[in-house]
Amino acid sequence: MKRILMGIAMTAACSAVAAPPVVSNVTLAQPQNTRLAVVGYETDGVGIATFQLKTNGVDICHSEIVRSVTGGISKLLPAGAHEFTWDAGRDFPENLVSNLTVEVTLWATNNPPTYCAVNLVQENGQYAVRWYGKESEVPFGVNHSWWKKDWLLLRKMPSTEGEFVTLGAPPGELGRDNTRDVQRNVRFTKPFYMGVFEVTQRQWQQVMGTRPSYFNNSNCYEERPVEQVTFNTVRGTVAQGCNWPADGHAVHSASFMGVLRARAGGLLEFDLPTEGQWEYACRAGSSGSWNNGTTITNGTADANLDLLGRYTRNGGYVLEGTSWVPPPRDCTDEHGTAKVGSYLPNAWGLYDMHGNVWEFCLDWIVTSGADPSLAGDDPTGPAQTSGSRTDRGGGWSYAAQHCRAARRGSSNVSATYTEIGLRVAAPAEVLVSE
Repeated sequence: MKRILMGIAMTAACSAVAAPPVVSNVTLAQPQNTRLAVVGYETDGVGIATFQLKTNGVDICHSEIVRSVTGGISKLLPAGAHEFTWDAGRDFPENLVSNLTVEVTLWATNNPPTYCAVNLVQENGQYAVRWYGKESEVPFGVNHSWWKKDWLLLRKMPSTEGEFVTLGAPPGELGRDNTRDVQRNVRFTKPFYMGVFEVTQRQWQQVMGTRPSYFNNSNCYEERPVEQVTFNTVRGTVAQGCNWPADGHAVHSASFMGVLRARAGGLLEFDLPTEGQWEYACRAGSSGSWNNGTTITNGTADANLDLLGRYTRNGGYVLEGTSWVPPPRDCTDEHGTAKVGSYLPNAWGLYDMHGNVWEFCLDWIVTSGADPSLAGDDPTGPAQTSGSRTDRGGGWSYAAQHCRAARRGSSNVSATYTEIGLRVAAPAEVLVSE
């Protein structure tokens, strides 16, 4: 029987924040006659523990090899002794793992790891929350169907580190709305989480127990984005005390965000992004019309957008003779909405920021992009100005120019649309009870 040779070179690391919790006494053992790697460690405070494994000094890519891990890791943990187990025999059945070493990293709750995942399958009425330090540690890989059905995966967006970034479209950009899309300077003083994908029909069904979407093909609906949901159903009404920004991140307990927060133990303040956060996350450091850094050249059908998201001319509509027509409700994902993750991600690993469905944002719509509430530090948008909120990103039934990073749309808070869905965001701070 093949065996695992366990090395004793163990290391401990901590996230770079003031006075972080400390991990110590890392141990690694192999129970006799098994192919299990059992790791023990201690923490001196509340923190989020993640790990890396190496064989002969070479990192093991977790997403391809290390999947069968159980116990006290990749989660929020109290101070004390902890243990987790890797079943190498299950993940690596035909290979010998030699000179195995482990590194345990403990992250402070105000500086959590890069990826956060929520298991939407309830266990005793609750959702398990897991964290991963980097993309290679995400089991099965980020773009696996695992993260589009029964799990919700978010990635941490960096702050601007005191620098201003420019949002909006420059004068002369094809399709620019000279009132709505004007440029403005913004700073984001804190990191925040952003959903890697738009919320899918399966994820909505897991949280809310309903299937409201127009596109209903039974073979592919689960991984298509949810639509035909209202802003008010996503987070609650003004009358219920859920009036951003006046009421902050307050959401109604029966709303999608309210249920998600409660079942995830209140660890993260899940919400929609502001439209400033949305555009910043969409651009991922780029300054073109599209988040791959290129500029729109055709307002109807653009070759660069073809690579990045679903819109009318790359599958959203159906070409019948010389006419482009909407697809039927039961169409496959070849038309209408695409399965999330079908196109290329941006530099920060987010998919479908252009096209597929428009995405609700927190801000009340203002028709002037020069409004001071849209600029400066962590802009929240204006106080209530109408019955409509902002949505961003364009959708399957729209021409290319409407899917630009700077394009600002709007929708009524109580209406449903086949072109509008959502992406989950959250402040990058874990809420821990005293």
